[in-house]
Amino acid sequence: MLSPVLTKAPVLDAAGHMALDEAVLDGAPAGAVILRVYSWKGEGCTFGYSQKYADAKAACRPGVLPVRRATGGGIVHHDGDTTFSIVFPWDKTCAPEAIYKNIHRGIHQALKANGYGSGMWTVPSTGISRDCFARAEKADLVNDDGNKILGGALRKKGAKGLYQGSLRLAVPAGVLADGVRRELGEPWTELEPAWLEAGRALEAKYRSADWNERR
Repeated sequence: MLSPVLTKAPVLDAAGHMALDEAVLDGAPAGAVILRVYSWKGEGCTFGYSQKYADAKAACRPGVLPVRRATGGGIVHHDGDTTFSIVFPWDKTCAPEAIYKNIHRGIHQALKANGYGSGMWTVPSTGISRDCFARAEKADLVNDDGNKILGGALRKKGAKGLYQGSLRLAVPAGVLADGVRRELGEPWTELEPAWLEAGRALEAKYRSADWNERR
């Protein structure tokens, strides 16, 4: 039985977090909305599923190895960002662009309600930037200077979706929960022991050359 009680997030590196997100996506009950806010073990660097490993490795700081995400998007340096994931029911009639916009609209509204400035970028994109935060794409969140502060990426699996986001603001988990609630409904925030166990089993995949260097 899922419980909406905030629990201490496990402290993981990039491979551990990517593995746990996949485990939650696989194990989440149909119709559940699950929010997970990351606690990082050191710095990390992740890159989109379709990107080239060589590009990500060249962009990473010395000593930081890039980890391929199961979602798309660009290279993200996890060096103090507020990183989070959402597993949610994904209706087959809802386009990825609409899901992305809705999630960011909810976070935008929650940020403003809690005293954080943000705006939604409305200019259509002209292609995907290699670095996630090099420029804002349509429906990303930006600050008052037009600099991107929230970007994310999606994966659909059956009737469920996974969103992985990086916010360049330090905000309490409750603000993110408020944003999710506004668009997707009340999120569950407790991790089931079976998900944690499955995540640990999946870590080998996200540490392997077969996964990370497949492109």
